[in-house]
Order: sequence, then C-alpha cells, then structure tokens
Amino acid sequence: MAGNRCVVYIEPGKVEVQNIDYPKLELPEQHRKCNHGVILRIVATNICGSDQHMVRGRTTAPKGQTLGHEITGEVIEVGRDVEFIKKGDLVS
Repeated sequence: MAGNRCVVYIEPGKVEVQNIDYPKLELPEQHRKCNHGVILRIVATNICGSDQHMVRGRTTAPKGQTLGHEITGEVIEVGRDVEFIKKGDLVS
C-alpha cells in the first residue's frame, strides 16, 4: 500500500510529496470527536489553478500548506451527527 501522501508547498516554485498521518474524526485543538464530519478515501484528484500558483511561486500561502481540494472520494467513516451521507457514498 502506498500510504497516505500529500503535496506540500515548500517555498516559491517548490512543492514535494510527503507522507502524512491518516486522518481521525476528531478536532485535536478542542480535544473532542468531530461528530459532524466524514473521512474519505481519495479515488480521484485534479490540479486546481490555485495549486498551480503555488508551484509557480505566485502565492501568499504559508510554507507547509497542503495542496489540493479538487477531489472525489469514497466515504469510509461517518461522524454520528451526519445525516445525509453514509459509508460507501462517492462524494466530490
């Protein structure tokens, strides 16, 4: 298995693929579960114009920013307060 990876903005004109932890249904800064959230297994992703700006160094993004928000994923975990999405759904 490839693990959990993401593309990270390093500095103007430089990004890199990094290994990251798998997400959990929790809000760590508040030390509690995220009952209204879901976790996805990404099945497809695209590059967005804002991602291209980071790659080209034309951004105000902080160093360490994770790129990517154009995704389709399968729901693999659902918080207890989620009403209209279920495990196995494909969402974008």
